[in-house]
Amino acid sequence: MSKESTDEKHRILIVDDEQGIVNAVRRELLTPPVGRYRYEVETFTNPGEALERARQQEFEVVISDYRMPQMDGLAFLSELARLQPDCVRMVLSGQTDLDGLIRMINETHIYRFIPKPWSTYFLKSSIAQAVQFRQASVENRRLAKILREHGIDLPRDSINPVDQILVVDDDVNIANAIARSLTQRSRLDDVFREVRQEAHGRAPQLNPASISVQISNTPQHALKMADSVTYSCVIADYRMPGMDGGQFLSSFNEKQPDCAAILLSGVANMESIVIALDLAHIHAFIAKPWNDFELRAAVAQALTRRRLLLENRILAQMCKARQLGAID
Repeated sequence: MSKESTDEKHRILIVDDEQGIVNAVRRELLTPPVGRYRYEVETFTNPGEALERARQQEFEVVISDYRMPQMDGLAFLSELARLQPDCVRMVLSGQTDLDGLIRMINETHIYRFIPKPWSTYFLKSSIAQAVQFRQASVENRRLAKILREHGIDLPRDSINPVDQILVVDDDVNIANAIARSLTQRSRLDDVFREVRQEAHGRAPQLNPASISVQISNTPQHALKMADSVTYSCVIADYRMPGMDGGQFLSSFNEKQPDCAAILLSGVANMESIVIALDLAHIHAFIAKPWNDFELRAAVAQALTRRRLLLENRILAQMCKARQLGAID
């Protein structure tokens, strides 16, 4: 496979209703030092026009404001995700409300939140990481497809068929309640599923037979558990003694970067959720008291996404070992 040319430009889409903001972000990305990547930047002050452009041109990263008069960031990113699911979604905003941020995390799975006014280093490093993340995901999927087309599938037992889930909460009763929520099916599940599918389309379902749930009442003990067990998903409360949920999930991510992370809390604020998103790349935020069906749906979606990424990575490695899929 040919190495990436230093002259290759990565397409970035910037959407903000303030012309001064889009000009400033564009200037930041094109002003030396630009770092590892070079960018082709397109800017829009009207999200509707940005979507029209997205129907014609593929973008690698989108940076969107949240509060815009024509269409808010949630609606814009939801539609963009439908048009370009591989485009990494980021939010740059100074006026996002807590509910809006949570919905963007849970519904559009934003990669990062950058507050206004922004740090030049954080902006540039976040975009570079987003480009790298997308490149790896797209390339692994491409190589995995080539291997499948050759009739080669994933080796048996290459991924544990049972997903290990770790629940961390200093209140053992709550941790046990979450564990029961994940392993016991409610009579209302079918009703909630029909409503959800009608609103959002078909969603993955959690199979209690294919998961194993463990609990810990301290983040320190949970981090030690991560040294001996590979987890598929970790669910952590925010307010815990000695280390809050954002700090814990960030440390856990360093040990097990492939583990899907979910923050669950009744007291977390904007700042704590943003930190958890930016440092631990949380897949979802669940508010206490939680809805059992929504909790199970979030975990099922996180597990499905994790498994797909792992399968593609393993198949891509096999493809490279067989010297298939090289691009001249």
